Amino acid sequence: MFWRCGPRLRAVEIATHDHLPAMSGVTTTAEQLFQNALNFHEKGEVQRAEHLYREVLRQAPSHAPALNMLGVIGCQTGNLSAGIGLIRRAIELQPGQADFCNNLGMALFQSQDSDGACAAFEQAISVRPRFAEAHFNLANLKRNAGDAAAAEKHFRKALKAQPDYPDALNNLANLLRQSGKLTEATQLFRRLVHLQPGFAPGHFNLALALQAQAQHAEAIAAFQKSLALDDTQADVWAALGRCQQHYGALADAEQSFQAALSNGPATPLLLNALGLARYAQNKIVDARASFEQALLLDERFAITLNHLGMTASAAGEREDAIAYFERALFIDAGFGDAYRNLVELHEGDAEQDGLLPRIEAALANKPAGAGRVELDFALARLHDRRGDFDAAFAAFRRANDARQAVTRYDARGQNGFIDALIAVFSSDYLQVAYPCANNSDVPVFIVGMPRSGTTLVEQIIATHSDVHGSGELTYFPEHVPKLARRLVSKKPFPFCLRGREADIGDIGEQYLEGLSARGGGVARVTDKMPYNFLYLGIIAMLFPRARVIHCKRAAMATCFSIYCHDLAGSHPYAYELDNLAAAYLGYERLMAHWRAHLPIPMHEIEYESLLSEPDSESRALIEFLGLKWQPACLDFHQNRRPVVTASQWQVRQPLYTTSAAHWRNYAQHLEPLRLALNADSTLR
Repeated sequence: MFWRCGPRLRAVEIATHDHLPAMSGVTTTAEQLFQNALNFHEKGEVQRAEHLYREVLRQAPSHAPALNMLGVIGCQTGNLSAGIGLIRRAIELQPGQADFCNNLGMALFQSQDSDGACAAFEQAISVRPRFAEAHFNLANLKRNAGDAAAAEKHFRKALKAQPDYPDALNNLANLLRQSGKLTEATQLFRRLVHLQPGFAPGHFNLALALQAQAQHAEAIAAFQKSLALDDTQADVWAALGRCQQHYGALADAEQSFQAALSNGPATPLLLNALGLARYAQNKIVDARASFEQALLLDERFAITLNHLGMTASAAGEREDAIAYFERALFIDAGFGDAYRNLVELHEGDAEQDGLLPRIEAALANKPAGAGRVELDFALARLHDRRGDFDAAFAAFRRANDARQAVTRYDARGQNGFIDALIAVFSSDYLQVAYPCANNSDVPVFIVGMPRSGTTLVEQIIATHSDVHGSGELTYFPEHVPKLARRLVSKKPFPFCLRGREADIGDIGEQYLEGLSARGGGVARVTDKMPYNFLYLGIIAMLFPRARVIHCKRAAMATCFSIYCHDLAGSHPYAYELDNLAAAYLGYERLMAHWRAHLPIPMHEIEYESLLSEPDSESRALIEFLGLKWQPACLDFHQNRRPVVTASQWQVRQPLYTTSAAHWRNYAQHLEPLRLALNADSTLR
């Protein structure tokens, strides 16, 4: 994040004397000298300016503007004490000059006299209420003091007095971004880069605001604009890499992290980010090299040791992995992620018995809100594996309650959105041949609720040589909600589409470009973002030859699996059983509509059937894709493609059926969920 600098001394722009009354006893020669001095000062010729200011004062000792500017030079050259004294003398001679008070405030701020600086800025504002720079400087002072409300007030006053004040736009937008007012912050940053398109940090700040709203594609473009203006910004390269990583552009993220390392110092955090980008691409050796380099910089950085444990585990080096996780816990005894990884590796009763008191002790010593969620999920998973289901559910509930406390889910709003999708995407509407349509048959959309088998299905079909598995792409969840703004419509999506269908073709084109870059020319490329089930209507409009695979799983099993996994990403319904039921019922209602009206081919596969009959179900999947069967698809667990969802452990193993009814061990605790789901008698 880039802030424009705080209170600062201005030599010419602030302190001029054009508006001052004529001073008795001042000769024309002194006035001419003073104007010449200002000209030299503006050009940066400080020594010549200082000489002329002193000559003015020799001729007219009470020339307040010259005293003020000589004081400015003193502060600019490091002689703060003398500079402050000269500016004070100028104020004594002409108390009503706001410029002098503003300069005094900046000088006092430089000398770390915040109270004095605040009083000087307030005096300047009392003399000239619409003094934009004084409001800006006072706002920065308040911001540094932690008074965000006062800072926001004075930034706004600066902009009211001077609407196109770039520094104030930038700093107010950053303040708003930090306080979560992201929409307005983004608007202000857009104004800033419009005013100063060559200001690289402005594009960087805009990118951060967009990224905070999960608008990753636009954020990436803004980061790249900043770097096009100045490609030596290591922090921008690093931020771009993190954004690309979240967006799923892992190879691009790796290159960005490497550029950050080329333009700035290597840090453990940056090397860990590079290592994770490599790890997610299954470049285990390269990932380990990054983590080992990070460890050389700080051997007590627990996160690095945890990541090294992950690479060892991925390489099948179980004992080394355990050793790394234990080293991480030796440094940070409350490191929940390391405990969760150990739980997955410890299979024997004795090993699990040894972990239990350690996790419980870590929880006892962990303050509220400081990593307890991860520890509770680790504890729950351990109790689950030991068969102590009551204790497991208590830990699952604590972890989810903590997530729910900081999350808002609007069940009524979500149901209204589903109503709108059903109303707009009627059978008649979907049967039209729209001009935005693309003829490609490459996209394969794997949809369903999370934990319904989407990862497993993608792993099976991505083992085929003609298929590339892209994982969970965020393209449609990011782009579709912004269509109303793009189409300049007062109606939200999906109503904004009516009559504007010809204007959305570029969305499909951009999506295909991304698939092509990932797939490298294969016949089919999958996108297993589960929540694309919300966007199948517009997907059908854009890609009438695309294929959809709908992964279904028993309602109770699906909801419980969501509840007991700390899923990455945004799942605001996931932490409370009533919300889970409402979300699942809405999903079922929408999928019933697509089943009846969607004009593109959709293959539905039940998770339980895939577990019990993997051969026939896998063959049906490949046939649906229009591809020839390859026996390797049954050996999907040997496919070393990157898998970064919560299912990464399961898909590395042959199929097992124990998970299908695992929820029944928690039936007593899940009775409220069962009752809520049975509001629809078709669900069990």
